[in-house]
This record gives sequence, structure tokens and C-alpha cells, in this order.
Amino acid sequence: MRNAHRFVEFQTGLLCILILFCLPRPAESGVIYVDNRVGNNALNGISPKIVSGQNGPVKTIKRALEYARPGDKIILINNDVPYHESFTLSGKRFSGLGQEKFTILGNGATISGAIPVPQDGWKPLKDGLWKVTPFRKGYFNLYLDGKTLPEFRPETDEEVKLADIPAGSWAVHKGAIVYRELKNQLPPQEAFSLAGMSVGLSMIDVEGVQISDVTFENFRIDGINVHDRCKDIVLEKVTCTGNGRCGLAVNGTSQVEVIDSKLSDNRIEDLLITEQGVANLKQTTLGKKAALAP
Repeated sequence: MRNAHRFVEFQTGLLCILILFCLPRPAESGVIYVDNRVGNNALNGISPKIVSGQNGPVKTIKRALEYARPGDKIILINNDVPYHESFTLSGKRFSGLGQEKFTILGNGATISGAIPVPQDGWKPLKDGLWKVTPFRKGYFNLYLDGKTLPEFRPETDEEVKLADIPAGSWAVHKGAIVYRELKNQLPPQEAFSLAGMSVGLSMIDVEGVQISDVTFENFRIDGINVHDRCKDIVLEKVTCTGNGRCGLAVNGTSQVEVIDSKLSDNRIEDLLITEQGVANLKQTTLGKKAALAP
């Protein structure tokens, strides 16, 4: 009877080992590859290309973060196709380990929060004006072919007069975006998009993080929001542009070093610092003077 029990225990242990080997596993090398064109979230991320079995890049940054451990490096494959997602780094799991920073290397890739305006999203008004009403209120932005369109704002705080909106520009009017078409332009047939997802990258309570060579654009609120209790954060060759509130927000007691980067053409502010936040800029282009809020 005792031998029978041992045999059952042996079989159970062998089965557990087999299951562990068959499941997708995080990258043991500490490097996780992401490819938004040919990647597959059923793969393990340990290779930049699909080679065999479970070996190959994952499809989304969020999947890579599910595999990630302290000190790991996530490498994005740049296919000239934006990554349409947002994500959060929070706690020790997404912090550095010893001398190794937790790293996201973009290779020039773009992470975008834009959502297309459907054809039936446009409502015609008169005199070449069109209206689209975003689902979420607060911060708006309008793009054509991924590029930010000029916003018309009155010099005073008075309400926008629709007749004053120039061709090719838009304005916020009663909770909607109103756009005046260009000559021979029909908005429902063009590639218009809105700032949709809220924040590209949010960080809270992390230490030893490096974000390199990537663009965060067209998010409804911020490109990057360093929320609170973040130390030893490095942004290098990072661009934040076309976001509805600001490009980079540094809040609470967070400390960020921004190197060889570009924060420009965001709707309200390019850099917003609140409370005791610190942003140390080195060789960085800033479109507007940094805003300091209490």
C-alpha cells in the first residue's frame, strides 16, 4: 500500500513538472520582446522573432508587463505602426534590481491614445461646420492623419462664436468639437481621430526605471504621469506630443530626469509639476514654460 502511495505521488509530481514546462514562461534572460504586428500573446517574449514552440515576441506591452520582474528590460519592435495601448508601472515588481533599471526601450516606436472618429460620428451643421461629441469630457484634441489640428480659442474667456472658427481648425463648443472643413474636404471620409485613452504611461511607487527612445502621443490627459513616490526615474529620447492636458506630469514627491527629449505641442501644458515633484531637464526641448501647480 505504501509503495502504491509513493507511485501516485511520483506520477503527480511528474505531471506538475510537465505542466510547468508546457506553459508559456516569462523571459528568463530578463529581456521581453514586443511586436504589435507579428507578435502573439500566447508566446513567451524571449525572442524578437517567432522561432519555435512558445519562443517569440508578445503582441502587447500589457502582456509583457504580466511576464516582467524587477530589473527586466522590455524591448518594443518598431514597425512604424503605433502601439494603441496605455499601461501602469506600480510597486517593486516594476522597479530596478540592484544596478539594473527596469527598462522600456522603444526603438523609436510610438504609443498612441488616439481613437478614430467613425463616419457616423460627424454631424453636419452649416457653412462648412461639422460637430463630433467625444464620449469623455474634460480634455479634447482633434487629429487628422495622426497630426494635431489647430485649435481656435477666443482671446477672452467668452464662448466660442462658430462663425469665427477658421477653415481647417476646431473649437470646443458646448461639450463638443466643432470643425470647419477645408475646400473640397468631407470630414466623414477623412482619417480624423480624437484623444481617446486617458494616460499613456502612469507610474506610482517605483524606483530605478528608464524609458528610452519612444513617443507618447494623442492621449486625452497626459502622455506620461509620474504620480507619486517615484525615485530614480530616467526619460531619455522620449517625445510627448499632442496630448490633451500635458506631455509630462510630475507629482507628489516624485523625481524625474529628462534627457535629450522633446515635450511640445501638448494642448494645455508640456510639463506640469505639482506638490514636491522634481523634473531635471538636460538637453530637452520644452515648447511651453513648465507649469507649477500647488
